[in-house]
Formats: sequence, structure tokens, C-alpha cells
Amino acid sequence: MKAFRILASACVTLAILSTAARASAEPCDPPRILFVIDSSSSMLDTVTEGGLTAQKWEVVQMAVKAVTDKYPEEARYGLMTFPGAGGKCATGSVLVDIEANTGAQVQSTLAALDMTGSRQTPAGQTLMAASQYAGITEAGKKNYVIFMTDGWQYCSIASSSAPVCTQSGDCTLMGVSPCPTCNSCNAGSTDPACSGKTEDGCYCVRTWPVIGVTALANANVTTYVVGFGTNADSKTLNAAAEAGGTALSGCDPTSSSPSCYYQATAPSELNAALADIIQKVVTENCNGECGLQGTRTCNASGWSPCVAPTEVDCKGPCGASGKQKCVGGTLTQCDAVCEDAGAGGSAGAAGAAGAAGKGGSGGGTSGSGGSGGGAGGGSGGTTPDAAAGGMGLTGGSAPEAVPDSGDDGGCGCRTTSKGAAGSLVMLAIGLGLLAWRRRRG
Repeated sequence: MKAFRILASACVTLAILSTAARASAEPCDPPRILFVIDSSSSMLDTVTEGGLTAQKWEVVQMAVKAVTDKYPEEARYGLMTFPGAGGKCATGSVLVDIEANTGAQVQSTLAALDMTGSRQTPAGQTLMAASQYAGITEAGKKNYVIFMTDGWQYCSIASSSAPVCTQSGDCTLMGVSPCPTCNSCNAGSTDPACSGKTEDGCYCVRTWPVIGVTALANANVTTYVVGFGTNADSKTLNAAAEAGGTALSGCDPTSSSPSCYYQATAPSELNAALADIIQKVVTENCNGECGLQGTRTCNASGWSPCVAPTEVDCKGPCGASGKQKCVGGTLTQCDAVCEDAGAGGSAGAAGAAGAAGKGGSGGGTSGSGGSGGGAGGGSGGTTPDAAAGGMGLTGGSAPEAVPDSGDDGGCGCRTTSKGAAGSLVMLAIGLGLLAWRRRRG
């Protein structure tokens, strides 16, 4: 039997190792992630946290570096920024193509970007251009965009009158007809061309980021949305996150407060948002040893081994919490420890048999504690010839305690009572019989 158990254990271990080897060797295709990042002039504004102040653009670079360093091979990264070359309202273009091992290139490209001059926010046009990029629109692939912005859809294009928000090429790209004609003037604008003009503030193109994200969704691309700072257009970003298929729990796409997308106002919040998004994208659930659920990632070598917990929570028979450990492919018994029910009290000693003419007094009182049994002593008969009385079989006056329940505090199981009181009663009978025989002798 022992040899059989050893053989069975070896077979189980071999099966587990074989499964792990197959899982790690199983081919896979890492997800494709295109960063579409706002590089408008407002990204040079600062944010403060913990007494430290930094430009938003620096914070974005650090957050992107953190995730691409942590998962260098688990995704294929690409990069677009907006505005594009030349600044102003140029539609963004792909600066780093989706390829393996491009994290470092994304980092260096962000660091080298020229942020001088007038840089506006053609977010919708750039998202629409991303929806036409073959690097993330291939069918059957895991395609993602991470869209980060700190403001509103906004362009200010000089015209013969007040500056306008669009030009014909933008409307053609966006598939919008007729082309909106609102101006970019805002309250307090210093542009002389806005003097005396209605302040439209580009509200007529406010929804263009949502149109761009919808086009991405139609092209098999999932879009995560991140707002950074305190001036993001929450209503538009809520709708964009819903259109992108990544709305957070409690999302209200019509709300003017952040509810559907990742909103960060401090560096630590931006780091946490990107870390959460990338982890969701690059990991998937798997079953580890003992059937415990874990996660794995895909890289150039195939699927990584499943990383699963080695123990799980459990409840003992009395409801106490414990753990079950995974050992050799099998879960151990729950190690929950129930509270001790208390040891039974010891029984009082039986009273001695009474001398001829008077029975002995009853036994001692019952023991304290967990339900010890009481001993019953006997009172003797009143004459030497009274056989029954001489044997002292009649119970004494001590009260009997509740019988021992037999509860074992360590496991909550039921066990057989030890019956200590019964043994003492038999002793009392024996002593009474001995005294009776001596008197007769």
C-alpha cells in the first residue's frame, strides 16, 4: 500500500510539471498598446503633491516609463502625441510604431519631443487617425489605445474674422458634414480677433473625441481614457470611456463629473491609473496548482507559468477561519482552530458507608468547570440486620451536575462521555459491601 501511495504521488507531480511546461511553452501573441498622449501647451503647467512640484509633461513621462519598464516584453507599444509635427492644431501622427521591445523607444521619444510654440488640442482628429493605423486594427488581435489628456477638444485657427475651431480637412477626417463653424473665443481671450465676438469656445466640436473613440471601437480597438489635472472635460471623457468599452463601475456617461474614466490630479494617481490599465491588458486569468485561480502574461517566449496563491481561506466545523495549503497538487485540511470548550470538572468523592445503625453521608459536591458528573453517596440502614441499608445503596444528598457533553474544544466534533461519575458510584457500592460483611463477621 505504501509503495502504491508513493507511485500515485509521483504520477500527480509529473502531471503537474508537464502541465506547467506545456503552459509556459504555449504560443501567444502579446497585446498591442498605442499611447495617444496630449502634448499641448497646457501640459507644461505644474502639479504639486507632497510638497513637490513638477510639470505635468514630466509626470506623464515618469508614469509611462514605470509601466513600460515593468512589462517590457508583455506588450507591443506604440506612440502618438497631439498636436502633430509643427504644433498648433496639426493632427497627431504615429511617432513609434507598434513593435516588440519598444518601451525604451517610447520613453526616449517623449523625452525628446519639442514642446515649444503654440500647441493646441486636436484630440478627436488624432483618435480618428489612430483608428486608421494598421498597427492596432488587425482583426483577431488584442488592440488597445490609452488616451491621455488634460483639457478639452480645442483648436484656434486664424481666419478673416474670429479664429475658428476647424478647417475643411478636419471635418473630412472626422466624417462630419456640414463642417461646424464655431469660433475658439473664450471669456478673457487676449486675441484681438475675438474682440466683440460671441464666445463659442469650440463647443461645437466638443464631442469629437467620442467620435474618434467610436471609430476605434468599430476597428476592433478598446480604448482606456485618462484625464490628468483639474481642467479635463469630464462629460466628454465619460462618454469616450463608455464608447471605448472601458467604463468604470458606477459610470454615468452624461455626468459632468468624472465617473467612467480614470481621473488623476496628482502624480501618484496617474502612476496608479496607468499601472492598473496595463496590468489589466497584459495579464489574464489561469488555473494554477490545486485548481487555484492565478494570472499569467504573454511574452516572446509564450505564456508565463500561472502565478497562483499557495493557500486559500477556509472555515472549520465550528465556523472559525483558517487556511488550506496547496501541497503536491492537493489542498490540506483546513487548519482552523476552534475555541476550547473547557475541561470537565472533577467529580466529588463518594461518602463513606455509614456504620451500623446509620448510613454514611452523601458524596462531595460536583466538580466545577465543564459539566463534571456528581458522585452519589449512600446512607446506611438503621439496623445491622437491614441488608439493603447496610450496603449503603441509597443515594446521598449531593446534587448531580449536568453530564459531560464530550465536546472536544479543538475540533468541534462530538466524542463519547468518559463516565467518571459511574466509576465512583461503583466504588461506593464496593465500600458499602465490605463494611456490611465486616459487621456480619
